[in-house]
Amino acid sequence: MIIDTTQLDSMARYVAALRGNLDANIGKAMTGAAFDAKDYLKQETPNYIDAPTKWTLNSTFVSRATANNPAVMLGFKDYAVKGTPAAKYLQPIAAGQPRSHKGFERQLQDTGVLRPGEYAVPADVYPLRLNAYGNLPSSAYVRVLSGVKGFREGGYKANAVGASPFFVGQPGGLPRGIYARVGPRPKRGGLPRGFHTVFNITRQPRYKQTFPARRLMIQKFDEKFPIIFERLVFNQK
Repeated sequence: MIIDTTQLDSMARYVAALRGNLDANIGKAMTGAAFDAKDYLKQETPNYIDAPTKWTLNSTFVSRATANNPAVMLGFKDYAVKGTPAAKYLQPIAAGQPRSHKGFERQLQDTGVLRPGEYAVPADVYPLRLNAYGNLPSSAYVRVLSGVKGFREGGYKANAVGASPFFVGQPGGLPRGIYARVGPRPKRGGLPRGFHTVFNITRQPRYKQTFPARRLMIQKFDEKFPIIFERLVFNQK
């Protein structure tokens, strides 16, 4: 008996081609849904973070899926040419975990100003006030580092010479912190002369989960993937 396998071969090639298109469409749909999730997180971020900077709003990345690797990755950028990587300050509030030392604190520890295990948290009082984004400007950190001699001497002298308004201690039995010596402010109702706590020295701060980034991205990804996949499979616009 002679069996004609021509049709079987043709069907096998058709199934293989169909399978190849399916894998490619899955990858494209996953990538499209991931970028939609990224955009959705950017849109929702101001609801959880007050006055986020452009750097924070553009803090996520997406890795593309392919036919051979049907997987995507959404996450916070953990690199930065200048400044602090977004993952450093967003991951703790997204996952509810202890905060790591910032560069300012590492310098204070390296120079012995802070003890091992200590952290310095801005107190938001005169003469150092937070900006509209809830951060201290970099110039404020430089002033404090210089005042408490927290710069490492390497090639140039950045530490203040002589008296400085900033110091570390417990004046009058107050809690250990970084203080500023201040006089009356030049306006009615100004703060009195004395010591103002500009940084509270604490144990390792732990953030509560106040930014549900993972939930938001998964929610949007799950919503968009089947829509995009169906459009690709049926060649819909």
